[in-house]
Amino acid sequence: MVSIRTKTALFLLIMLANFLLNTHYTDADLVAERVVQANRLSATTLSFALQHSANFGQLGTLFNTTGFQPGGFDIRAIRIKKDGKLNFKYRLKTVKKGGDDGLCAALNLQVVQNWQVKYQGRLLDLNLDTTIPTSGFDNWIFYLSIDSDQASLKNKTCEFDLDFKTWRNNPEEKTGFWAQRLINSNVSSGNW
Repeated sequence: MVSIRTKTALFLLIMLANFLLNTHYTDADLVAERVVQANRLSATTLSFALQHSANFGQLGTLFNTTGFQPGGFDIRAIRIKKDGKLNFKYRLKTVKKGGDDGLCAALNLQVVQNWQVKYQGRLLDLNLDTTIPTSGFDNWIFYLSIDSDQASLKNKTCEFDLDFKTWRNNPEEKTGFWAQRLINSNVSSGNW
């Protein structure tokens, strides 16, 4: 059984809590307000799309080449379009995902950006840094070839990604504004 004294103390405590919650300010409260009208805060976006060069649809795969023969080549194109408001720098590099090391090493790549050759060499050595132009898009053409006719390269596969990564300050960090898109490719050699 609860005593009258306990009930009275509880009632007074509830009344005091109610009073303090509804007073909003007490002598112990310090209130300072300052309105600065010159400061503006805005949010923005950094985003891009990898598009098919003919119909501007989204791309998920670039090369899907089967039966590659020595002396053969394949050509693909891609458009990078700025979707956000920020201009950005971006890096294009090749990342091997799987397959035969020998075939992947034997593949050559020539990269043309806006009708200028930007890279010519081994597929796996691709590493380019560039800036999105003021037009908001870049056009890329990829020319993939194999010149070796070694028997050890017959009936092999090479799976790789073209890694497009944007950045504002440091391309190696994943802090601040950045975006990344991967385009998968799969190449298999024939039986020559």
